[in-house]
Amino acid sequence: MGINELVEKYKLDRETYLKPTYNETQLRNDFIDPLLKCLGWDVDNERGKTQFLRDVIQEEYIEVEDESTKKNPDYTLRINGTRKLFVEVKKPSVNILKSSKAAFQTRRYGWSANLGISILTNFEHLIIYDCRFKPDSSDNEHVARYIVFSYEEYEQAIEEINSLISCDAANSGALDELFNVDVREGESFDEYFLQQIESWREKLAETAIRNSTELNEEDVNYIIQRLLNRIIFLRICEDRTIEKYETIKSVKNYDKLKELFHKSDRKFNSGLFDFIEDALSLRVNIDADVLIAIFNELYFPQSPYDFSVVDPTILSQIYERFLGRKITIEAGRTFNIIEAPEVSASSGVVPTPKIIVEQIVKDTLSPLVEGKSFEELSELKIVDICCGSGTFLISAFDFLLEKKMEKVIEEGIEDPDLFYEVDGEGLTFTLKGKRNILENNLYGVDINPYAVEVTEFSLLLKLLEGEDEATVNNFIQQHSDKILPSLKSNIKCGNSLVDSKFYDFMPDALENDELLFNVKPFDWDEEFAGIMANGGFDAIVGNPPYVRIQNMQKYSSEETKYYQSLDSQYTVAKKATIDKYFVFIQRAIELLNPTGLLGYIVPHKFFLTTGGKELRKFITENHQISKIIHFGVTQVFPERSTYTAILILQSSRMDEFEFKKVSKISAKALSSEEHTRKYRTEKYNSDPWVFLSPETEEVFDRFEGDEYEKLGNITDITVGLQTSADKIYIFVPEGESENVFTFTYKGKEYEIEKSICKPAIYDLSFGAFESIEGNAQMIFPYKIEGEEAILIDEEALEGDYPLAWEYLVEHKEALERRSLQGSDPKWYQFGRSQSLVKFHNAEKLVWSVLAMRPPYVLDTKNLLFTGGGNGPYYGLLNKSDYSLLYFLGILSHPVIESMVKSGASEFRGSYYSHGKQFIEKLPIKKIDFANADEVEKYEKILRIVRNLINTTAQFNAEKNSSRKKVLDRKLGTLFNQLIGVINSLYQISHEEFVTVMNDEMLSVAIGEDE
Repeated sequence: MGINELVEKYKLDRETYLKPTYNETQLRNDFIDPLLKCLGWDVDNERGKTQFLRDVIQEEYIEVEDESTKKNPDYTLRINGTRKLFVEVKKPSVNILKSSKAAFQTRRYGWSANLGISILTNFEHLIIYDCRFKPDSSDNEHVARYIVFSYEEYEQAIEEINSLISCDAANSGALDELFNVDVREGESFDEYFLQQIESWREKLAETAIRNSTELNEEDVNYIIQRLLNRIIFLRICEDRTIEKYETIKSVKNYDKLKELFHKSDRKFNSGLFDFIEDALSLRVNIDADVLIAIFNELYFPQSPYDFSVVDPTILSQIYERFLGRKITIEAGRTFNIIEAPEVSASSGVVPTPKIIVEQIVKDTLSPLVEGKSFEELSELKIVDICCGSGTFLISAFDFLLEKKMEKVIEEGIEDPDLFYEVDGEGLTFTLKGKRNILENNLYGVDINPYAVEVTEFSLLLKLLEGEDEATVNNFIQQHSDKILPSLKSNIKCGNSLVDSKFYDFMPDALENDELLFNVKPFDWDEEFAGIMANGGFDAIVGNPPYVRIQNMQKYSSEETKYYQSLDSQYTVAKKATIDKYFVFIQRAIELLNPTGLLGYIVPHKFFLTTGGKELRKFITENHQISKIIHFGVTQVFPERSTYTAILILQSSRMDEFEFKKVSKISAKALSSEEHTRKYRTEKYNSDPWVFLSPETEEVFDRFEGDEYEKLGNITDITVGLQTSADKIYIFVPEGESENVFTFTYKGKEYEIEKSICKPAIYDLSFGAFESIEGNAQMIFPYKIEGEEAILIDEEALEGDYPLAWEYLVEHKEALERRSLQGSDPKWYQFGRSQSLVKFHNAEKLVWSVLAMRPPYVLDTKNLLFTGGGNGPYYGLLNKSDYSLLYFLGILSHPVIESMVKSGASEFRGSYYSHGKQFIEKLPIKKIDFANADEVEKYEKILRIVRNLINTTAQFNAEKNSSRKKVLDRKLGTLFNQLIGVINSLYQISHEEFVTVMNDEMLSVAIGEDE
């Protein structure tokens, strides 16, 4: 039935439909089901999808707390099992245009489920509510109302309605883009709930510390974490009708709450309510008024939540951020809640977005389940070795549920103990069937004991998703067992990276309990003996911590020394520039069985950098790349500048692997085969991992011939001077006389002798072919004698340069804090001795390391600059018979620049690195000076480059806009001539040039990383 026929049907008997006796069930059958079908939703599951993937779920349970009856959201509309919106139906006699109660109810569903929109309709009208705004019981029906359609408008407005709520709009990503839950003016569920549980932690800490003076810091953190877990767990069970509604709200003091927990332990088991191991919770005393205030905030009208639709993954991610802070007890039994220092150093906890988690789990587990039977799937062993709050394990649980159900249907298995038929929805797993997955398939380890608690909590909540009082009671009757399993054998606390070899490295550790409490050595062969005896785990998924070596040394120095010692097996950690995720990748690979797969999201910088060489070597020698999803500069983690890729590795040999570069985070972009390319495994080793189209690669490979020389072989590519105190040594003159410069530093005016200064560039931006002038002066306490820079001794410095001496002495304390080189370093020398002589009376090319296009300029004025491996500047000195202008022309060519871009570290803001490691292997065409054609092209390059330099200077100086336009056109013509002659010299055809310029692997705007 089309939309016009549906509207006509409604018009014909509208008076009947508007009568109170015409109910919601009738309306749904007569009009809402057909309406959703018109919008492309498979209401009746005609495609025969399993319950996990079907488009439409009807009557997902939710309790309406301000009414005496139960109420369900009538439809949940999904794409590939992921909820996209709710549809709430009222009968036509209800005036939904003026019903604040119906509006609040609809918004509450969507907000609690972290959806962008939800729909309220009685067919007379269809109202879309923006659920990105936190609902409040005092809101009127107009708040967050996005648009209203009358039934009379449906036919005319069908295109607009389709663009908003059709199955196609949801499937294409248009719905998510239009109502992006990450871009909102209102407060999201996760932000609001995080604020609430943090405020509850603060209230509970205050009363616990005040009333229980024997508790230490660790005790308080443990008690409050468990208490919140228990309260939230029971409150969620109420909304799922597993517990009686308002059970917690009826509790009036802590003694009664403990009684409730004892009762819950008898019912649920699992250790969540166990007081045998948790004797501390029995001893603490919590004020009744604090508990009552917290409980009230969990119920209508103070609460905007509907916990029955809250995604366990969202709760898990909220807890992950919650775990980044801890209670500290100060003198006088006062307390603070602070971010853990190691967390703060990493810019705080940022959970992995659900869409990324699901993609990693799918890409890692899909090859493992292919071709396996139901029984074989039941034997899979999946672990997250830094499990945090359990997000990846929740996703793995969902994945296995779906795949096992497919096998049940495919194999025709009948086992009422594990699954049963649901009217209109097909087969679903029983509670026991779901328990089997938790107990037999999923494992986790984390060094944080509170994270282990939360992972168990998250998985148990996931287990009870979709359950209600009837299914739970049925399980108890059939199995004479408590509802929840214990996960103590699956989820464990320990250091995944440090085992008993640590005692060989540090024998005294056995006498140092505080050290062991921090390091927490963990032997996989003992803790998971059966799995390791069978060869290891089938799959490891997760997001390992990204911690640079500096922070590792600061916050876990003993561990770091162990990783880098000969006592540990970590070959990836033996270099100075490592990150903790390097070690996690090696450990994960070692824990896999011979057919296992690893799925991580990690920074992609190691693909290219010198510091990543050992990790690239370990991966390619011990495992195989299966798939890479490269995000370039697209930010996966909100409010965090981290440049990442999904990395899937497998043990078994593969000739090829998949690579895809993604510039937009959406389900469609991640799952689409478009832009996916295959690369030969054999080409990837410890060398930088570069991913190009085969056509571009063919062009670049041609430059490996004997007629080309590597740039680094015929030039000296060098860093700048390294003062280690640039702000003291380098200044911008504010005035000058015959013999001195004047400048201001830290609010004080100084004079410095000109004779101890050299012109420099400092924080100066410039473009290709520009003529640069020094914009600063550098205090240079050295004398150049031949090929040696000799530090001026203190007596001579004080006698010959008294102003400079006085200035340096005034800042002696700051200069002495530097790390200086040499057997007898002087406090006023530069931090490093590199490049002190190199730039003396030598022409050179200079460039900014971070740039978005060829940044090279010719310096003929002996300018100094600073810079280490990461810049800000680099220089190039000539060691050949070629002109520097020749190098400048070649380095400015777009194809040569593409070679830089293809291998460079990607950074945000359209910038990428032009560091030495990315340009030293660039091909320079050898010129046969006996070959007239080559000499002619060589000399033409020099003429064009000189003209480009001169014309660029003219352009920058010209004030007349008309003349400036002429010069701009001239520059364009000259540059095209330069491209043409170099194309001819390098034998690059027009088609090849266009191919390289249009290579999508090079087309993503890239820029700065640190």
